[in-house]
Amino acid sequence: MFSNENGLFREAKKAKVLPNIILCILWVLLFLIGGQIIGSTFAYFTKRIIGNNPGVLLLNDLVFGFVFISLLVFARVKFREKRSISSIGLKKDGFIKKYFIGFGIGILMFSIVVLLLSISGHTVVNSNPISPSGIAALSGVLIVIPGWMIQSATEEILSRGWFMNVLGARYNVAVGLIVSSTFFGLMHFANPNVSILAILNIVLVGLFLGLYVIKTNDLWGVCGLHAAWNWTQGNVFGFEVSGQKVTSGSLMHLKLTGAEWFTGGAFGPEAGMAAAIVLSIGIIIIYFIPLHKSSKD
Repeated sequence: MFSNENGLFREAKKAKVLPNIILCILWVLLFLIGGQIIGSTFAYFTKRIIGNNPGVLLLNDLVFGFVFISLLVFARVKFREKRSISSIGLKKDGFIKKYFIGFGIGILMFSIVVLLLSISGHTVVNSNPISPSGIAALSGVLIVIPGWMIQSATEEILSRGWFMNVLGARYNVAVGLIVSSTFFGLMHFANPNVSILAILNIVLVGLFLGLYVIKTNDLWGVCGLHAAWNWTQGNVFGFEVSGQKVTSGSLMHLKLTGAEWFTGGAFGPEAGMAAAIVLSIGIIIIYFIPLHKSSKD
């Protein structure tokens, strides 16, 4: 059904060099480690200036924790592979519309996860939240959106825009999709309160997002979807995001209760069967949606 002669795989084949699977993994690790070292150095100094506002601090961490990873990927694509940045899926045509469609899908999907948790009796309102909630949290909820946008876009640029498409171009689409999705899951292995189901669910996230990129021939949509998923999870409903507590506040502050295999427990809903159900349905739906016509041009 899928061919690496089309879409972004064809764009990746224009690269001057296409590293093998081992070198690809090493490059991903280099991007991650190098970008975070540079970013943490900047973040150390900016924290001394911005004060103690939780929303601003989270924004600072998200921006400097991720933006240099993207810049390193861009540098390799531009100067080593001798191709345009747009070739990884960041074309300018209609990018705002594509981004916001993805953002809307992300809000919808995570809201369905919460609906499933709520109707099954697995959520309660946290009456004693440690971070601001409701109207009092509005400024913090809004100010972190650019941070989630950068964090999520970086993970998509690295995992789907570069890693998946380079592997898919060198080998085949299945290798690119499966290896990048598996590695995406393993990238979260060191997160607090992680579990096997959490890693499996994040692999499912990678499969869904990878299929979205393949079907749309574009990266903007998944950047928006990923950002909305994280923002909705942490700053709308007040859950942990991949095990990380969000201290900038949330519009609601729900608490998971009941069987952790279903709710995700301390890792957040991403580690539970409720999210697995929604992601699995999403994968089936996106798989059967026709390919974007431009991916065959």
